[in-house]
Amino acid sequence: MTEEKRRLWAQRLDRFCVVAGALVPVGLVIGNVGFEALVAAVALAWIVRSCVARDNPVARVMAHPLALPWMAWYAVMVISVAVNGPGSKGWAHDVVFIRYPLFGLALIDVSGRRPLARSLIWGLAAGVVWAAVNTLAAYGLGHDLIGRPLIRYTGKLKEAARIAGMAGFAAPFFLAWGILDEGLSKKEKAVILALGALAFVQVVQTHVRTALLAATVAVFFSTAILVVRRRAFAVAAGLCAVLALALALWFSFSSRRQLSFYSIYDRIYYWKVALAMWMEHPVLGVGISSFQDAYKEMAASGMIDAFVSPDGLIWEQKEVMHAHSLFFMVLACTGLAGLAAFGWLFVNAVRVIARHLDGWGLGLVSWPVALVVFGLTGFNIYHSWYQALQAFFLALIGVQVFEEKRAREADSS
Repeated sequence: MTEEKRRLWAQRLDRFCVVAGALVPVGLVIGNVGFEALVAAVALAWIVRSCVARDNPVARVMAHPLALPWMAWYAVMVISVAVNGPGSKGWAHDVVFIRYPLFGLALIDVSGRRPLARSLIWGLAAGVVWAAVNTLAAYGLGHDLIGRPLIRYTGKLKEAARIAGMAGFAAPFFLAWGILDEGLSKKEKAVILALGALAFVQVVQTHVRTALLAATVAVFFSTAILVVRRRAFAVAAGLCAVLALALALWFSFSSRRQLSFYSIYDRIYYWKVALAMWMEHPVLGVGISSFQDAYKEMAASGMIDAFVSPDGLIWEQKEVMHAHSLFFMVLACTGLAGLAAFGWLFVNAVRVIARHLDGWGLGLVSWPVALVVFGLTGFNIYHSWYQALQAFFLALIGVQVFEEKRAREADSS
C-alpha cells in the first residue's frame, strides 16, 4: 500500500470512529446489539487505523490524564478475576471490559486529529430524540418503531432503564449548557434547552426514581453555579420553579408503589452483605463475574443479620444482581485497589471538566453530580450499557484536552 493510500484510509477510519462513536446514545436506545456493535467497531477501527498508518498511539494516548487511571481500573478488574477465579459468568465477562476504555481512548486519540466534540454532542441529542420518538410510538401504536412492546418503556428494565440512564445524564448536560453559556445565540439556547427539557421529560416518563433524583440534583447544582457566576437569581428561581412543578406532576401521577420508599430497607441489607464480602477480600474484592455467586453465598451463610425496618418488617434478599450502590459495588467487586483506581479516574475527569468551563464544557459540570447521585442507590457501574454510557461521557470530557492542544498548535503554526 502506498503512503498516499495509507493516509486516505487512516482518514476514513478516523471519520468512521467519529460517526460510530457519536451514534452510541442511539445504540443505547436500540439495545445491546446497537451499542455493543458501535463500541466494538470504534475500538477495532482505531486499531486498524493505527496499523494502516504505521502509527503507534500508545505513548500519545497514555499522556492523557484519563488514560492511565482508566487502564488501571481495568487492570484491577482483570487481576481480581485472575486471583479469585471466574464466577458463573466466566472469566471472559471481566476480561472483555477492555472494549470500553479502548472505545473511549480511541475517540480521545482521534480528537487530536479532527474535530469530535460537536459530533458527540449531536449524537447525544440524537439519542434523546430517538428515545422520545420510540416512546411516543410505543404509547401510540402499542410498540416502538422496531416492534418492541410498550411495557418495555414503562418498567424499570429494558429500554426504560437505558433511556432513564442516558436521559438522566443528557438532561442536566443540555440544561446546564443552555443556562450557563452566555455566548449562545437565542436560537441556539432555545434548541439546547429544548433538548434538555425533552430529556428530562423522558426521565419523568420512565418513573425510575434514581434517575429522576440524579437529573434533578444535577440541574439544581448547575443552577447554584449560575447564581455564583452571574448572580442570575431570577433565572435560577424560575428554573427551580419549573423543576419543582415537574416533580409535583411526577408525584401526582405516580402509583402508590412508586411513591413507597421501602426499597431503601432492601438496599441496607444489600450493603451489609456487600460490606461483609469486601471484608473477606479487602484488596481485590470478589471479582465482577463472581459478585452474584459470592453475594448468594454470603447471604445464605447466616453471618449477616436481616435488616428490621421501624415497622417490624424483615428485609434480607438472598439473591441480587448488584449492590445498588456505586461505592459498595466497586468495593465488593474490586476491593480497595479498584476503589482507588476508580476514584483516580473520577478525580481526573473532574479536573479536566474544571479546566474547560466555557462553551459546551459548562454542561459537563453536571456529570460528576449525576454520577454520584445515580450511584447512591441505583445503577450497576459494571452493567454493559452503563459502562458504554460512562465511556461515552468520559470520551466527551477527555476530547477537550486534545482538541485544545490541536487548536493551540494550529494557532502557533
